[in-house]
Amino acid sequence: MAAVSGGILIEVSPGETRAAIVDGDDRLVELLIERVDRPPLEGGIHLGRVTRIETSLNGAFVALANGLDGFLRRAKGVHEGQSIVVQVTREPSGGKGVTLTDRPTLMGRYLTLVPDRNDVTYSRSLGSGRRRAQLEGLANRIRAEAGHGLAFRAAAAFAKDEEIAAEAVRLREDWNAVQGSIDRGQATVCLVEAPDLLTRVLRDRSGGQVVIDNPLSFRTAESFVQKRVPDWHGLLRRHDDQIPLFEAYGIAETVDGVCDRIVTLPGGLRLIFDSVEAMTVIDVDSGSGGRRAADDAILRVNRSALSEVVRQVRLRNLSGLIVIDFLNMRKKQVRSQFLQAARKAFRDDPMQVDVLGLTAAGLLELTRRRAAPPLHDLLIETGVGQPAGDASACAALRAVLRLTGPGTPVIAAPSPVIRALEGPLVAARDEVDRRMGQNVQLRVDALRFPWDVLLERA
Repeated sequence: MAAVSGGILIEVSPGETRAAIVDGDDRLVELLIERVDRPPLEGGIHLGRVTRIETSLNGAFVALANGLDGFLRRAKGVHEGQSIVVQVTREPSGGKGVTLTDRPTLMGRYLTLVPDRNDVTYSRSLGSGRRRAQLEGLANRIRAEAGHGLAFRAAAAFAKDEEIAAEAVRLREDWNAVQGSIDRGQATVCLVEAPDLLTRVLRDRSGGQVVIDNPLSFRTAESFVQKRVPDWHGLLRRHDDQIPLFEAYGIAETVDGVCDRIVTLPGGLRLIFDSVEAMTVIDVDSGSGGRRAADDAILRVNRSALSEVVRQVRLRNLSGLIVIDFLNMRKKQVRSQFLQAARKAFRDDPMQVDVLGLTAAGLLELTRRRAAPPLHDLLIETGVGQPAGDASACAALRAVLRLTGPGTPVIAAPSPVIRALEGPLVAARDEVDRRMGQNVQLRVDALRFPWDVLLERA
């Protein structure tokens, strides 16, 4: 089994791209999925048209390009029929649509350009030490060249000043191009496409190395690194082994079980996950119904479970209100110690997490910023609890590509999987046909759950 010792594994297959973030112990801590039937929206900038003012919600609905609609919060001074430049800040999820802002920004590796502003802000991770002071001096030199407000991102800590200055120039040029498109465009035009998964990973992540299993994507990444993110130089690797990437690095089983309802921990503890529309509930179950342990012992058990809870929240991309039922601690001092430990444990989450506190019943409440949909929205059929048809279809296509020997490849699966392969994933199926040198046969079979692939001889 190969080791990556903290880094990113990017698996590109027909219909789907998956990026696995692993820590220094080679444990999966985050899984990002992008599917062709759900193209990315967050970060895209549109020239839209206001279709309805919703005074009760203090916002407005805006028509976007490609038949999309979004909701603009705090929409002041706009009227129906007005053209307006907006940016998608949140993907649709859980029955909620696209969320918009009328203050678009352009994000780079080291900087974010904030048009029509003149201030400079700094990521909290930059601290207040020597490097922060150096960046403040750099900001004074490049702010006039940028012509807009700037926000220094975490990656600026390890970048060369000339790389940061060059990015400021690029971002200004990019924004000038956007403004030129606004002048020439009509309503409902996409001005800036949302970045794809590969771009977001290289732009936003740091540490370790990036291993990519697709030659075209690898070349694209090399070009992007050379032009936009030079600190990744020398850290890209191509995986060309016949063993699938996730299997080669020992995370395939974890990826397959990423949405399991029950996670078993050492010592008999279990984490039980249940999601409803308003919140996610996590129960920490000790499995013991005997005599109650002392609070100090319960604190040790809860702290042991806490690290896995933090990992699972990030791994599953849970967001919104999250309520966690840890083992009950009666002493006020012990509860206070645990609350401090919880706040510290969630501090490294890349998403903003606010640990609200412990309720009178001992439930830990927190909120986590929602941007992309949680993994169960992508992998589990809503209201059914079974694998989603398009997720199973992509998995079946990957399995077909691993078939060896003579015969005709066949995918036998329930009708939702076949419908996905004949509908939104038909282009992915065509790609598999091309790579296999023959057409994959589809067969509806409710007993082959969630899917099966086989080779049939004439």
